[in-house]
Amino acid sequence: MRIWHHVIHPITQHFRQKRGQFLLASFPDIRQLRICDLGGSQHFWEKLALDVPARNITIYNISRDETQSVVASATSSISVQIYDGVRIPAPDKTFDLLICNSVLEHVPVNERAALCREMSRVSRAVFLQTPAWSFPVEPHFLLPFVHWLPRRLGYWLVHVSPWRLLSSPSQETISQYWWGTQLLKLADLQQLFPGASIATERALGITKSYYVLQREPGSSRSPSGLTPLPHGDA
Repeated sequence: MRIWHHVIHPITQHFRQKRGQFLLASFPDIRQLRICDLGGSQHFWEKLALDVPARNITIYNISRDETQSVVASATSSISVQIYDGVRIPAPDKTFDLLICNSVLEHVPVNERAALCREMSRVSRAVFLQTPAWSFPVEPHFLLPFVHWLPRRLGYWLVHVSPWRLLSSPSQETISQYWWGTQLLKLADLQQLFPGASIATERALGITKSYYVLQREPGSSRSPSGLTPLPHGDA
């Protein structure tokens, strides 16, 4: 797994810094906001490079396994709360901003709508990023086209993916990771977040990820560089 992290972290750092720039443009006062990081981690904030005070952030995750820093000597006072993955244990509108980065594709399809409603319940604004189904390389396994194939065929192909070869996961981990990951199309996000603004993150000129930005009615403004996509874009 250590070799895999050495390969993947420089790539994710590049794109997460771009997301940090987008967040700063969308929320210039982000360093003063109360932030919920749903499904997040300390290393996510290290890569964003936004210098948000740790006391302003609360991470909610279903496990502590992926919440820690990737820097062995790093220490952080970010609060980490373990929850059931269904109901966020916070009163309504506790947070000014909820951030959900590369998480929704791991939520079971029949549970996504309820979790998205939870995001809107606990926060006045939501920023969600998720990889695009339309991008030809599946980003979790770094394998082209595998997510466009029948699911059972894809399951066997990920056994020879860079992720499998570099991280040497157990058979149980392979099964859980593959069957627990299903990328979203634009239409899926438009249904989950009706009326929200959606922007794209691109690589090689192709849509790689979607950014969903939802604010409470009356408080929204068009963030810098954000152009809503046409309804029919895949």
